Amino acid sequence: MKELIRLGSERGYRPTIFIGMLERYQTLGAMKRLVRNGEVQSGFRRLTELGLQDHTVEAGILRFRNEFDKTDIDCAEWRIKQARDEAST
Repeated sequence: MKELIRLGSERGYRPTIFIGMLERYQTLGAMKRLVRNGEVQSGFRRLTELGLQDHTVEAGILRFRNEFDKTDIDCAEWRIKQARDEAST
């Protein structure tokens, strides 16, 4: 997640809400809260626009599946699919 913050900052995006969530809920807790939220967060959209989709919370969940349950993984896969569908239209 530090890499996500660093790369985003280099491109002019500082995820202040996410940073606060990391401090409050720790890494896994923040990731689970974000991915289970029914809305596609602005941070996910912004990172996708910046070409950093591989550094989103969702990508992290899929990369480290053993740390998350089926619901978290399903939500992450759904959100990434939505972004791909939007990009192809």
